[in-house]
Amino acid sequence: MIDKNLHSDNDLGNEMFDDFLNKVEVDHNKTKEDVWKQLENNIYEKPTVNRRMLNRYAYSIAAALVILFSAFAFLKYYTLTVNTNKGQHLVFSLPDGSKVSLNAESTIKYHPYWWRFSRQIDFEGEAFFEVEKGKVFQVGSSAGKTFVLGTSFNIYSRDGDYNVDCITGKVKVVSPEKFEVILTPSYSASIQTNGKIYVSKFSSQMKSSEWINNMFSFTSVPLIEVLKEVERQFNIEIETNISSELIYTGHFSANRNIEETLDLLCKPFGLQFEKISIQKYRLN
Repeated sequence: MIDKNLHSDNDLGNEMFDDFLNKVEVDHNKTKEDVWKQLENNIYEKPTVNRRMLNRYAYSIAAALVILFSAFAFLKYYTLTVNTNKGQHLVFSLPDGSKVSLNAESTIKYHPYWWRFSRQIDFEGEAFFEVEKGKVFQVGSSAGKTFVLGTSFNIYSRDGDYNVDCITGKVKVVSPEKFEVILTPSYSASIQTNGKIYVSKFSSQMKSSEWINNMFSFTSVPLIEVLKEVERQFNIEIETNISSELIYTGHFSANRNIEETLDLLCKPFGLQFEKISIQKYRLN
């Protein structure tokens, strides 16, 4: 008699082993011919499928796939957001060592765990980028996209305006209408309202990075836009109803106090300002 108490390391193996023992066990009171016939029938009998064990394995496989898919989705779509408030500048490093200097009221979003596969950023505001060489580096916003391989450049993207200044290397600027240009050092690209791109040359390579040192230069810019930058850099509010036709050319330093700066901006236009509260001024 074969001992049925032998066992393997897992339940499925035990059940298969027991099934085999049942098939080869015969009645010893039968004739030799009957015994061989019974063994032959038992051995070649179609095996019974253990549905309970198969279901258990199917559920395990399904659970493993769900876990793998969830992990993949987390790695690919987890988003890190970095932003600055009024009066704040911030310098930080991306996963590949590329550096970003954020101007006030700017926002960057990217996928840190997927960075080695796709160096892609969503951006609004103004920032200076120093990009490490590697796969294509893409900065996208609602107003345009910039593609680089390894370079330094400045992007301004606010209220539909989009301007890129190339400092080193090369960058490709693409408008929402799919117009595109390649910039080399000391060239700027501005996306127009019709989607076309205007390219110009700037004389100083410090032009784009002046704001990092709290210096702000403007050439033929509406004064109302200059005041928005003052609000942004000094973390204040300015009430005014001045004409949008007032055009300003000049510069100011955020290292000055706010009242000196407002006085500097108002004098050429014969304007006056008054302090309403700690962070609020009126200009007329």
